[in-house]
Amino acid sequence: MYIARVLNRKSRPAILLRESYREGGKVCTRTIANLTNWPPERIAAMERLVKGEFDDWSGEMNDQRRDFWGAVCAQATG
Repeated sequence: MYIARVLNRKSRPAILLRESYREGGKVCTRTIANLTNWPPERIAAMERLVKGEFDDWSGEMNDQRRDFWGAVCAQATG
């Protein structure tokens, strides 16, 4: 899974959450979510999440963090 920035000629770039997979030996791309309208700090947080920066995180999950990541996951899936 990765974040892709797709350039458009006359409008701002589209920011997409994508995944790659193989189908019959060919690499294909599937768009999971359009993140273009997200605030920049939320896009940066999603990029960090996708890169696995939180895989070994062992800190406490306070209410503010829980609310933020819950919102990020809900936006990405819905």
